[in-house]
Amino acid sequence: MEIIQLNAITENEALQIHALSNQLGYENDTTLLFGRLRQIVALNDHAVFIAKQNDQIVGWLHCLVCLRVESPLFVEVTGLVVDENVRGQQIGKKLIEASKIWSSNHHILKIRIRCNVVRTESHQFYQALGFVSNKKQKVFEITL
Repeated sequence: MEIIQLNAITENEALQIHALSNQLGYENDTTLLFGRLRQIVALNDHAVFIAKQNDQIVGWLHCLVCLRVESPLFVEVTGLVVDENVRGQQIGKKLIEASKIWSSNHHILKIRIRCNVVRTESHQFYQALGFVSNKKQKVFEITL
């Protein structure tokens, strides 16, 4: 298994990322997802890492640099999915490690992850990696 940072994205890779996202209930239009991924991998303050086994993507992680008025610079992991068929093989841990190295290379010493309150198994995973819960919040949105 290898961890790779994407600098470009193929349609096949986008389809595999799409399939993994669907496992967690994130339904996306594949064409729109492919377009977003092409934009994201071109940005210097974003990174997409994939885990590959036997030429198949079995996990992915998206992280980005966050610049806020009220907080010191940090990296946020905005998405992490590991194929349900290969969980428990340290793939998620290796993706998190890749984001730690990327963050350090950007001289950023704090990583944050937001996690849905219903994903309790994810909470345990992150805590086992040393993350601590420091805030509970609600997310509000409006469609324009």
